[in-house]
Amino acid sequence: MKKKCLVQATPWTPCSRTCGIGMSSRVTNENNKCEMKKEKRLCFIQPCLTNILKTVKIPKGKTCQPTFQLPTAEKLIFSGCSSSQTYKLTFCGVCLDKRCCIPNKSKMITVQFECPNEGFFKWKMMWITSCVCQRICTDPGDIFSELKIF
Repeated sequence: MKKKCLVQATPWTPCSRTCGIGMSSRVTNENNKCEMKKEKRLCFIQPCLTNILKTVKIPKGKTCQPTFQLPTAEKLIFSGCSSSQTYKLTFCGVCLDKRCCIPNKSKMITVQFECPNEGFFKWKMMWITSCVCQRICTDPGDIFSELKIF
């Protein structure tokens, strides 16, 4: 007999890294036992480029480009392992007016990574579909970033 489960989940935490592949987590009971458990996913907000403004083309007359893609699909690298296939990810862009761009809409995909001489593993990953630029910018590594100072 299957028991009914009211699915509950906290919001995903901000990505642990502002560039490169990081982690975010949440607590949810969306599982077979309906038990609250911590769930983790990979996130990739921006590539770590030395000069991102050369890569992101901001339209003339605008101060921000909320999203961008690299010109070619690439394999993802995580803990020395590379993804089995290439991906053309959408990243959050940049602004010239001190605003920051953060994910607005995303979905979840599963990425398979192959490791040299060690087999493979799969991880859930946030797939960004759109970003929004805003004036309130917080450092995802700062545990006090959500506190408002009046």
